Amino acid sequence: MHWKAVVSLALGGLLPVTAFSDGSAREAAQPQPVRAARPNIVMILADDLGYSDIGAMGGEIDTPNLDALAASGRILTNYHTGATCSPTRAMLMSGTDHHLAGLGSMAEVNATAISTNTAPWGKQNTYNYEHAPDGYEGYLNERVPSLPQLLKDGGYHTYMAGKWHLASTPADPAANAGRRTVLRPASFPNAKGFERSFALLQGAGSHFAQVPGKPIVADLASSYTEDDKPVSLPPDFYASKNYTDKLISYIDENRHDGKPFFAYLAFTAPHWPLQAPDADIARYGGRYDEGYEAIRARRIAKQKKLGLIPADFTPSPGLPQLQGHPRWADLTKQQRAMEARKMEVYAAMVENMDRHIGRLIGYLKQRGIYDDTLIVFASDNGAEGGPNFFPNNPNVNNALDNIGRPLSNVTYGERWAEVSATPFRLWKGFSVEGGVTAPLIVRMPRQIRSKPALGDLTHVTDLLPTFLELAGIDHSNSHRKGQFAYPITGRSLVSRLQDRVSSGPRSSDAILADELFTGRYVIQGDWKLVSMQPPFGDNRWQLFNLRRDRGETTDLSEVHPERAARLAAEYEAYAARVGVVHTPLQELRAPAP
Repeated sequence: MHWKAVVSLALGGLLPVTAFSDGSAREAAQPQPVRAARPNIVMILADDLGYSDIGAMGGEIDTPNLDALAASGRILTNYHTGATCSPTRAMLMSGTDHHLAGLGSMAEVNATAISTNTAPWGKQNTYNYEHAPDGYEGYLNERVPSLPQLLKDGGYHTYMAGKWHLASTPADPAANAGRRTVLRPASFPNAKGFERSFALLQGAGSHFAQVPGKPIVADLASSYTEDDKPVSLPPDFYASKNYTDKLISYIDENRHDGKPFFAYLAFTAPHWPLQAPDADIARYGGRYDEGYEAIRARRIAKQKKLGLIPADFTPSPGLPQLQGHPRWADLTKQQRAMEARKMEVYAAMVENMDRHIGRLIGYLKQRGIYDDTLIVFASDNGAEGGPNFFPNNPNVNNALDNIGRPLSNVTYGERWAEVSATPFRLWKGFSVEGGVTAPLIVRMPRQIRSKPALGDLTHVTDLLPTFLELAGIDHSNSHRKGQFAYPITGRSLVSRLQDRVSSGPRSSDAILADELFTGRYVIQGDWKLVSMQPPFGDNRWQLFNLRRDRGETTDLSEVHPERAARLAAEYEAYAARVGVVHTPLQELRAPAP
């Protein structure tokens, strides 16, 4: 379809292109901006944000800008991602399964498998730091499409600022003492199609500029590039602010040429280490003193009131009260103070991120191009429930009154992750709903009113074909023409978001499956077959009816053994098709060498 026809469909029945969303005299009196014929696309990605953290999803954290975006757009309540960050990002950038795109497992896991000779494929002598299995390279490979390159070739400006995490590969242990991965310039952002980029290449790092001579994690040095060239950070750097500054400056550079743009804002908030400006932390003092259970119960009640979950929804009960998994009542006064402080900093990071999202949206409105822009906000996976992945060192100061400041390095742990994942089970790294369900907000170009939430089964791979359809870029035959080895497998959401069809892109017979760290799932219609790896499972299949039990509380595999067997066979077909090779989660948790 010619792009003009696509744009006609995308804008049909809504406002003329010269109208403003709020009709303000101030905006109308300004000179008319140069308008692109095709919509701009803004993709905003949070890092480890839980399903219920923002106000529009049931949370108590102050997120007025995201709440306003949801109120003027649409929430998708059944959106699925990969179980961790880099596999999700690979699928976002390629529109196809992460096992094909190069992130079958995280690069850090692959590297540990090689250095410790422990993971199944790491024990095979044919695989080493130079040759991982196909699809497990650790970087976005050349066999799949690249979203920024497709849009750039289609006439879009392409900009990004923030976390990349798609350009690492296992290091030669003999030549890189103390480092498990090295960076691969051929997979840097500009090499993959971004016209301008400011990127954190690794998966995490301090949110502030590093204190000179005092790295807080020895194996997690932060490498930043601008347009694929190394850069240093200013002393007053704070990630969420500076990423937004950069992205706005890139968009502004070409404000008069009339070309549409794709802008990707990839926050590192609220990924550990939990750090935020003091003023933001102070606003949350005392707000979490009630503890995990009280906050979670309040979120569930709000989700029901908002209609995000049914009134009779049965939430996951959370981890049992076992040794090593204390509830709030089991903690000492000092432990409660420490736990409350961690959540205060986490909430401060989320509010701070929201403020900078508001700055970006304000810029688009000030330019008069907000109405011409598709805005998508999502998280990359479920909440982070694990301990610090890397050991602290003598530079770290995790005293109560220092948590959240530049030399602190903490995460908020299992019980707060259960709060963030409300009402689902567990968190990031696992294939249960708490690990692979994330918030998704979409505001379509020229959308003039809010629309009811959609519960259709959707997936991160659906975003690329959605963007391409709105951009009028047809790549349906690219795979067959040999432009890349693997086709785009996601499904455009445009027709559903425009209410031109009454159901989502997947029929009740369609299969959605994934695997990470040996945790597996397959969804068909209302049914989900899922396995959890240790320490919370034994990789045995469990069967749940998601329409009645999305909290995954009642295993029906013995009640419906034939259905479980059919779904298990569907999973095996999927695993063979994408080349799954199991790499256990515990390898990610291993200490840095």
